[in-house]
Amino acid sequence: MEVYLADLHVHTALSPCAEAEMAPPAIVRTAAQQGVRLLGICDHNSAENAPAVAEAGVAAGVAVICGMEVQTREDVHVLTFFDNSRALLRWQEEIYASLPDVENDEARLGEELILDSRGVVRGRLRRFLLASTSMSIDHVGRRVRELGGLVVPAHVDRPSFSLIRNLGLIPPGLRPDALEVSPRIGARRAREMFPQVAGFPIVVSSDAHRLSEIRGHTAFYLRQPTFEEVRLALASAGGRAVLPIE
Repeated sequence: MEVYLADLHVHTALSPCAEAEMAPPAIVRTAAQQGVRLLGICDHNSAENAPAVAEAGVAAGVAVICGMEVQTREDVHVLTFFDNSRALLRWQEEIYASLPDVENDEARLGEELILDSRGVVRGRLRRFLLASTSMSIDHVGRRVRELGGLVVPAHVDRPSFSLIRNLGLIPPGLRPDALEVSPRIGARRAREMFPQVAGFPIVVSSDAHRLSEIRGHTAFYLRQPTFEEVRLALASAGGRAVLPIE
């Protein structure tokens, strides 16, 4: 087993609220400089840039798990990860179909840049990504599992866009693979403040929207930095483990 510092919640310039500096080569270069060897790329309601970051990560020695941060109709943010491009693309199509038919206001909200692995702009997404989908939290959990993905409710400690703050509980049918808390709280304090998290694995991630925020707040004990190994670590299987760094 090896120890892999991880940051499983990083945005790219596709998210209109992220800085333009969040290009694939810059993201993986910064991660490597910080000792982060495992990244999760989770833009708002889209995965257009995740494969490009994964490609850029190969040369930098940084493994990338592709996903997206979905906003449910309850205004809850959920990290969803997939092991293959086919499932990721299918999920993206379903998310796009569930978003309101509204165009992004670039002047007010920011551009949604589609980038290649070198950071070259390939296009701009016109779809309004900072919206709630029509999907319920239960539907998101069920559908992601059907597609073979991982379900991690995001920043459950925050006062907005949070499963615990918005709903007050973790729905019994959701069965999340882990819960994410933000670095300002950390895992130990989260367990003290929110009894709802008891019994669930916790990951601490940056939710980075700029390069300076990328950090390894969680250590994974894995045979190799892959989607399947992360799944096994979250289940504490075969000596694998996940340990938030306090």
